[in-house]
Amino acid sequence: MRTFVEVLQQNSVHADRAITFMRSSGEERSVSYAELWLEARRRAHALRKLGLKKGDRVALILAEADEFVLTFVGALTAGIVAVPMYPPQSLAKLEAYSETVQHILAASGARVLVTNEPLKEMIDAHLAASGDGPAALRVVLERDLREPEGFDASDAAEPWRVSLDDLAFLQFTSGSTSRPKGVMVTHRNLTVNSHAIMFDGLRSTPEDRGVSWLPLYHDMGLIGFVIAPLYALVPVLFLPTTAFIRRPSLWLDAIHRFRGTITFAPNFAFALATRAVTEAQAGQWDLSCLRALGCGAEPIQADVLRAFLDRFGKHGLRPESILPSYGMAEATLAITFSDLAARLTTDRVDAKAMQSGKARPANGGASMELVSCGRPLPCHQLIIAGPDGAPLGEREVGEIWVRGPSVAAGYFNEPDATKAAFGGGWLRTGDLGYTVAGEVYLCGRSKDLIILGGKNYFPQDIERVASSVEGVREGHCVAFSCLTASGAERAVVVAEVKRGVAGVAQAILQAVRAQLGVQLSEVALIKRGTLAKTSSGKVRRREMKRRFEAGELEVASDVDEGVTPSPQADAVRASGAAARTEGGRAGGAPARVEGVIDGIQ
Repeated sequence: MRTFVEVLQQNSVHADRAITFMRSSGEERSVSYAELWLEARRRAHALRKLGLKKGDRVALILAEADEFVLTFVGALTAGIVAVPMYPPQSLAKLEAYSETVQHILAASGARVLVTNEPLKEMIDAHLAASGDGPAALRVVLERDLREPEGFDASDAAEPWRVSLDDLAFLQFTSGSTSRPKGVMVTHRNLTVNSHAIMFDGLRSTPEDRGVSWLPLYHDMGLIGFVIAPLYALVPVLFLPTTAFIRRPSLWLDAIHRFRGTITFAPNFAFALATRAVTEAQAGQWDLSCLRALGCGAEPIQADVLRAFLDRFGKHGLRPESILPSYGMAEATLAITFSDLAARLTTDRVDAKAMQSGKARPANGGASMELVSCGRPLPCHQLIIAGPDGAPLGEREVGEIWVRGPSVAAGYFNEPDATKAAFGGGWLRTGDLGYTVAGEVYLCGRSKDLIILGGKNYFPQDIERVASSVEGVREGHCVAFSCLTASGAERAVVVAEVKRGVAGVAQAILQAVRAQLGVQLSEVALIKRGTLAKTSSGKVRRREMKRRFEAGELEVASDVDEGVTPSPQADAVRASGAAARTEGGRAGGAPARVEGVIDGIQ
């Protein structure tokens, strides 16, 4: 087994291999594998000159992909633990952004933060806190790492050896269910998971070519396209994340031009591209080169993937290219992969049976369709565990537990959280799912489950129906349950709405009742851009529930948004207020950073 640093060094002999970056200006920059190794050693030397030692942490807030990747590989080459962090996308909500950044800096104990000149002024202004933690932080410009004084490029020796069991970087969780925690990813984790992704899952060869617009502070973009492809000598083209959001055609156009064979994206990206790409933009695209079209990182909707395949099938996109998968930061990245040669596999289950935790095949009546995420990677085990930890049978819904060499070492300086999630030899994912013929189907998060009258409902199903209602911003809604003054659970939907569409709340009530049999107690309509999301774009249900219970939602007015409030709203708000008094401090965590990309999920 080779560490990532050994891979960088050994890859340098391949003069024909390179990674390519499209900067936000549109300029393209190609970095050969030889240049990548040289730059890794150069920046490793510069970081050491700052007084950083093996095992110290360095935080990275860098918007341009080339700046980020070259600094990241430099840190790992020096044996320094990288802490990827997302950059601010606008001047709005900087207070919330600063709060999260200060938390991560303090939690990681980072001594140095590397950024670029446009961001440094903001960081100096907003992160100069008193006390220990960020106050002791040294902020360094990325450009100052490029030509460190005293570095001899002719010296090929590797002065700072790293081992497989050394810590490589801290991948902070998105914070969708709790305050972000630093997942400790070792070099062994990276090596094992990279091999599983590239060779077992993708069956990759050096003939492959990757294309990615995914943010590099997130595990799917960082491990899936920076680290893993280098183990298989696969060139990658990196696109700016914000450029894709503004113009989704950029992604597919790059696949056509670069002859990309591998790409991944969350469910929302497929919906966005299907809706936003015009025929003029598609032009003469030839997408027949694409053999692995991965989907993961958020709930996968079969209708969304089918629409994408249908929309671009006339441009050569093959139905067999679709590749649903499942993973999480605590398992480095990938946990399961679908069969590379198979078409989309789904399971339609009886909605009523699902309420009691049984995924019975639908036979008339209300049903829901779930997407298979495939089988566990080789050398890894997955079970569906019941409340007592015992494995459940096929088609029984329970918590997904995973073990194997990709499972991370725990949470940095969080012994209690580590014991709760990683104790006993299994990673307790917190995700609910079931298996059929060895394939895994995800249902939702265990802590987000809505229980009404003793029946279980998954918020993702309610959100899917609500999102389909005319006037709701697609994917911009959240469902959760609240306690009333009497202690009963009530289901609530909060949704961002478009301007000029009336009767939205009533339409959501009717659609959810008709399709799922769920009687919502309230629909709260909020202003565009106010739904709380994580840095990776996941809806922060618990934060939205807290805001709802605290009366902090930015409600859309009839005049501004053209919407009609739910007829039950006043009565339910009154009961909700009483529940807040009786319900203690549950869900009372302070507000944190909003999602970076407003269009995600």
